[in-house]
Amino acid sequence: PSATRRRLLWLGAAAAVVSTAYLLLPGPGQGNAYATWTATPQTLADGDRAVAVLECRAAHRGPIWARQDGGPEEFDPLAATVALAERRGDLVAVLLQDRGPMKDFTGFCVVSHEPGASSGEVTGRGVAGATGGPPSVAPDDGFHEGSMSQSGSGDELISMVSGPVGADVVGITMHADGVTVEATIEDGYYAAWFPGRIFPDLDWGPSGQGGPEPMITYDLTLADGTTLTDAQPSRP
Repeated sequence: PSATRRRLLWLGAAAAVVSTAYLLLPGPGQGNAYATWTATPQTLADGDRAVAVLECRAAHRGPIWARQDGGPEEFDPLAATVALAERRGDLVAVLLQDRGPMKDFTGFCVVSHEPGASSGEVTGRGVAGATGGPPSVAPDDGFHEGSMSQSGSGDELISMVSGPVGADVVGITMHADGVTVEATIEDGYYAAWFPGRIFPDLDWGPSGQGGPEPMITYDLTLADGTTLTDAQPSRP
């Protein structure tokens, strides 16, 4: 039987969400936190990666998350594997993946962490996921429209996109709100975040599928050197 998809949304700041779930990102009050952001991911040292992952796991277990009051009981941040991690300036993004025969959950964090620092500060976090069926797998030469969010306003506006990607895709370039950003691809997933908007400045309405259409286009690079301009994502 087909999987029953369940959309999840826990937000500490206004955010719009489409597709199977959400991702929470920093909201107002972060100041000029994104001044060091880079359109292309930078080298992430193993030690910095380890610190950011620890901070992300801890944040998803914290009392603010209130798992017992509507939080995702199925998502286990300690058992989750690291799907990918990337550095852009002084911030590190971490994607945790908790998958099973009947669940597919992703935990996301943006961690403020300067290179070489012994600790960091989680400035945004969230969980996306579905239950009732096996994890989705993207076609070899394509990708799924995964989780998206937009949070904050003005100079503090930030958006994030992530989802499954096919084995033959070696590069994804996103274009949104006048920003071009190169996604990170690891272990069958892609992710990117950037200052700017991904949704129109309208009444967002409900989150999840049926919500606002994102203003974003994608270019894919395949392993054989082929470039697919304005590639259309599939939906799991």
